[in-house]
Amino acid sequence: MSINQIGGKYFSAIAASSNPRYPDAERVPDTVLINPVLTLLGDEMEEGWEGCLSIPGLRGLVPRYKRLRYQGFDQSGNPIDHTVSSFHARVVQHECDHLQGILYPMRIRDMSRFGFVEELFPDNAPVAE
Repeated sequence: MSINQIGGKYFSAIAASSNPRYPDAERVPDTVLINPVLTLLGDEMEEGWEGCLSIPGLRGLVPRYKRLRYQGFDQSGNPIDHTVSSFHARVVQHECDHLQGILYPMRIRDMSRFGFVEELFPDNAPVAE
């Protein structure tokens, strides 16, 4: 979840520690990230399925950079500096995109890989948003 701008500062609250939409994903610690700065660590990208509470019931196959470093501050003003990869890097990129008005469908390369969960994954039980 992201909060765009409050008092001249940019906030991104990364809340993905346990999410039934991604049961096989690594744990990502809940984080309040103020004024985030992302530094890409290489050109390698990977595609992964994403959804968003902003557009419930949909999923899309989204390319994201595999490794990155993110820096910023927590809600107490303490510096944050982490190097992450895979799902954690995906979550950070997804949430920081919101700060720039970007939703994940804008990053999808093949729109045939975007749609309603029930249509894309008919054999899977629906998961609440």
